[in-house]
Amino acid sequence: MKSRAWQGKIFFGAVLGTACAVMPTTARAQLQRQANTTLTLPADLPSATGYTTTNALSPLTFSAPIAVRAQPGSTTRLFVVERNGTIQLVDLSANPKTKTLFFDLAAFLTSQGTPLRTDGECGLLSMEFHPNFAQNGYIFVFYSFNSPQSQLHERVARFTVNGTSATATSVNTSTHLPLITQYDQATNHNGGDLHFGPADGYLYISVGDEGNANDSFDNARHINKDFFGAILRIDVDNKPGSLAPNPHSQPQSTDYPSAINPGAYSIPPDNPFIGATAHHHETFAANTVRTEIWTTGLRNPFRFSFDPPTGRLFIGDVGQNAWEEVDILTAGSDAGWSVYEGNHNGPNYDATLPTSSFLFPIYEYGHSGGDPNFQGNVITGGVIYRGQQFTELYQNYIFCDEGSGNIWALQPPANSGGAWTVKRLGSNSSVVAFGTDPRNGDVLLVDISGQVKHLVRSGTSGTPPPALLSQTGAFSDLATLTPNAGIVPYAPNVSFWSDYAQKSRWFSIKNLSDKMTFSADGNWTFPTGEVWVKHFDLPLERSNPNGSSRRIETRFLVKTASNVYGITYKWRADNSDADLVAESGEDVSYPITINGSPATQTWHYPSRNECLTCHTAIAGGALSFNTRQLNATHIYGAQTQNQIQALSNAGYFTAGVSGVNNLPRFFRSNEATQSFEARARSYFAVNCVQCHQPGGAALGNWDARPTTPTDSANMINGALVDQLGDSANRFVKPSDLAHSVAFRRVRGTDAPRMPPLATNERDPDAEALLSSWIQNELPTRRSFADFQVQYFGSTTNPNAAANVDFDGDGRTNLEEWLENTDPTDAASAWNFTNVTSAGGAFQLQFVQPANRSALVEISPDLSTWTLWDVPGNQPTYPATAQPVLLTSPFDADKKFFRIRLSVP
Repeated sequence: MKSRAWQGKIFFGAVLGTACAVMPTTARAQLQRQANTTLTLPADLPSATGYTTTNALSPLTFSAPIAVRAQPGSTTRLFVVERNGTIQLVDLSANPKTKTLFFDLAAFLTSQGTPLRTDGECGLLSMEFHPNFAQNGYIFVFYSFNSPQSQLHERVARFTVNGTSATATSVNTSTHLPLITQYDQATNHNGGDLHFGPADGYLYISVGDEGNANDSFDNARHINKDFFGAILRIDVDNKPGSLAPNPHSQPQSTDYPSAINPGAYSIPPDNPFIGATAHHHETFAANTVRTEIWTTGLRNPFRFSFDPPTGRLFIGDVGQNAWEEVDILTAGSDAGWSVYEGNHNGPNYDATLPTSSFLFPIYEYGHSGGDPNFQGNVITGGVIYRGQQFTELYQNYIFCDEGSGNIWALQPPANSGGAWTVKRLGSNSSVVAFGTDPRNGDVLLVDISGQVKHLVRSGTSGTPPPALLSQTGAFSDLATLTPNAGIVPYAPNVSFWSDYAQKSRWFSIKNLSDKMTFSADGNWTFPTGEVWVKHFDLPLERSNPNGSSRRIETRFLVKTASNVYGITYKWRADNSDADLVAESGEDVSYPITINGSPATQTWHYPSRNECLTCHTAIAGGALSFNTRQLNATHIYGAQTQNQIQALSNAGYFTAGVSGVNNLPRFFRSNEATQSFEARARSYFAVNCVQCHQPGGAALGNWDARPTTPTDSANMINGALVDQLGDSANRFVKPSDLAHSVAFRRVRGTDAPRMPPLATNERDPDAEALLSSWIQNELPTRRSFADFQVQYFGSTTNPNAAANVDFDGDGRTNLEEWLENTDPTDAASAWNFTNVTSAGGAFQLQFVQPANRSALVEISPDLSTWTLWDVPGNQPTYPATAQPVLLTSPFDADKKFFRIRLSVP
């Protein structure tokens, strides 16, 4: 872990005949850098020259399909919404695929005297499953209908399916529960999309500005009128703490004087406009606000989507006369309509409103006057691509224009604050919605003319990866896995969990001129073309891992000019060679033995996009190539040497690395000399940091980086983005495994089990570590705030301040906390040092407090301090207080010493 807190005192000085330490010259490293001339991996993966669309559900066709949804937890049940008021259930497992009528909403509404409207932009516009559909069987629909008095209304309603949710084939119409019934003066600009937030479980609803042109009903600029021009966010479960909606009368409606069905839903307590009394120069009473509104200023948000890993909400807002736009909406944001149309002045432009009041699009395109390949007039938004088929589209926003037929991909910016860049993929007119194929994450395009389609490459350019492992040039002898010259072995301190597999690793920088840039605490940077190789052997007998392993996989990670790419090879049963795994990955079941009984283990060969899911840019790309992982010894030739020192001596870095003795490292889960906290933090950093850190792709609000102190990482009693239905749940809760979601995720009690990719087996060492940390160490752990309360009653007591020396022993409260001593008892001070000299060397002895790193610094003058570069002076966090002995030869200078204490 990183040193984070100074002890702040010069504890002792020593005048020695020839004082502190110059390290002896290191013997010449056995690792000699060599060029590699054998690797044949391409600089990047092939890219598509174009795309076409084909029927993804062939041979099925539909009547005016307008939306598509996959049933939660199922890879075989897909639902196609038809605008005329029916929903079809598609069996993806059937060959050929089949469809059955799941729900005839139109017939039900006719029987109630409230017929479905399908003129203009009306109809059955979307459906959505409740996140807990498997338990409650709830579905939600958005539809247009005529009231008994023939007035147009837009409604969001809930139904319950018949029978068991997982296999339900029909809807129980007697369960019809309207939530919102909004009177509507026009048949266009209805919005009509429904999605549950992936993190909060609330229902989000898109509503347009009511219709006509130029916001003629004056809806989009207000938050205290009706349900128009916005994304609504409601609590359909009426959770504790949620609020009642404000009254909402609609006197124009003869049959529905209120748009709200009382008790059918409530308002999430963190909705952004609760209590508002002003908006855009307008003031009003707080009880008139439509507190359902989550974001406002939209014209016709016909389709929106969440990116589940990040929680970002993307929307395509249909423009007026000139501009279409893509937005990433946030709570309380105003997307600008009708003050703006895209980035341009709109029909109700108001120069007195500052631009800071508005959220502007990440991309816009015009209706005319430009390249016809990048224009149109009816945007259909889109989804972030996280499927397995197209590596080149990974994390791109796929969207299109229903009028021009252009299909595009928006590529995210390489750096924070950068611009999204657009690429045309192909053409298909009449696409009105997007979805995701539950089998492989493919993007589904709903063509209202009758088909649900997907993208297919029409051609590729570039060099494909070698078809066989033997053709990659990595090994001179496949039988012994002997690497070719310039391919160097390495081993990390802590290995990512890989379902009991045993792993071997190598890396290569092909030419001698390219170098890496070292960082003690941050990510290293790598030259284009650097290659990492990881090989897996799977034990077929769990009780005899070393004697029963078979080769199953060899992976490559290649640094490209802009990112990395990964490919993998599956070994043949006779070990003669390994074959390139398809881009979409593969699952294979292997027969194994567990405690003498036969079993099977499914091994997941990752897709190329799954490689990018873990090997993220924010985590450095090559996850095991950093200081804490490589700060360990390795045998090079006949010499055992620190890997970082060996790489430095061999010229792999842009500058030589000094002070290797003082560098941090990760701790193994079974490294009993170290505290459970230090080991748990190492586990989380190795297995989770690629997603769980600021700017990462995960929804969680905790920080796995080892440089973030535990008390700042939102771990201990850390609040969750998703409480999994129990307000007592926390990230980890001392003494309470049942409410420690981190433990439950690792164990698989809650889906998905973490880490979520390329693993099907539980990690018993990780479970034991986290269980021991939560139950044995956390109950007695003290943060500085706990320390203040323990000794001074509160954190605000002036005597409890960090810089106060209450007992007058020369140690501040912060220092006493770090030393694990009593700040009210001067006799409890940390007495630790013993300096001796003999035989041309001197020794420094002290007792290191439990779960505290203790680094010794030296100074010739009590002014300039540097870390003492001697073996053993390294950040560690002992499980119990431990004696430390540091030894160094003399030099001719007078030296002073101090010790820096820090916490994980």
